[in-house]
Amino acid sequence: MPSYVYVASQDDHQIAVLTINGETGGLTPQAEVPMAGGPSLLAISPNRQCLYVGHREVPEISSHRIDPGTGGLTRTGSVSPPDPPGFLATDRRGRYLLAAYYQGGRAAVHPIGDDGAIGGSAKKNVHVYCT
Repeated sequence: MPSYVYVASQDDHQIAVLTINGETGGLTPQAEVPMAGGPSLLAISPNRQCLYVGHREVPEISSHRIDPGTGGLTRTGSVSPPDPPGFLATDRRGRYLLAAYYQGGRAAVHPIGDDGAIGGSAKKNVHVYCT
């Protein structure tokens, strides 16, 4: 099974999908997936079956199922926070997605479904103050 590299191109509104050669490190372009809203941040699930995308032009985080044969992406869910995310990471089991919202000065923990889809209300939503 190939290994994939995903590169967000915010200004082009797309995510480039490349395969990586495990022996040489060489990259081969596979596809360009259209992605509205200025995709800028990416996080992958621990099982490498889902990709989470932070959008900057419209405050959104979307989840996508990864096709293991092609690296293609199928949208499975989304949340619309009040600010665009500045950081994304899953927990080690892939059940939650931590998001930091620098512009809004807050952080949140979003639940991830058994299928890897993001959706529903944030479990924790805290304001962060720096002095």
